[in-house]
Amino acid sequence: MKKKNTLLHSVSFKIYESEFISMVGESGSGKSIICLTILSLLRSSNLKIDSGQIWYYKNNEKIPLLNLNEKEIRKIRLNEISIIFQSPLNSLNPKIKCGEQILEGVKYNLGLNNKFSKIKTHSLLKSVDFSDTERIYNSYPHQLSGGQLQRIIIAIALSCNPRILIADEPTTSLDNITQSEIICLFKKIQKKI
Repeated sequence: MKKKNTLLHSVSFKIYESEFISMVGESGSGKSIICLTILSLLRSSNLKIDSGQIWYYKNNEKIPLLNLNEKEIRKIRLNEISIIFQSPLNSLNPKIKCGEQILEGVKYNLGLNNKFSKIKTHSLLKSVDFSDTERIYNSYPHQLSGGQLQRIIIAIALSCNPRILIADEPTTSLDNITQSEIICLFKKIQKKI
């Protein structure tokens, strides 16, 4: 019989509306696992949750996220909670223009036609501080800087108008100035969510 290894234990925190919280810990301490677990993105792995629950409150209803089936949790992912992963290059398709990748999320999440999806996509690009939205829309990931790619990923995460935005180390691979710009962008977004 395989020995059971506990990766995390006694994790507890609350996030309130309009709140900005950070988890701090060394590499390998479980920050990413917590982020992925909130949205049930580890279900197909060999990881198992022995005890506990993740509660999501909506319209005075207490929803147990760990008890939801795949269809139910997908609805939460699309309409309530978005995640920004660590590496934008790993999150974007190198063969598809950045604007089209945002547009795909807008069409799927909001059910808009092509014309209104493109308008919403340009609006999202502006909301993450791009001024030349047409150039960014038509750029492939390899044509943009790390900070620009991170803003593309943020725009994709915002495409479903989430109530909660989880960012898994969104500034790790960026220089100090760009890190500061991304943090300021998050604070700006926080005021709008």
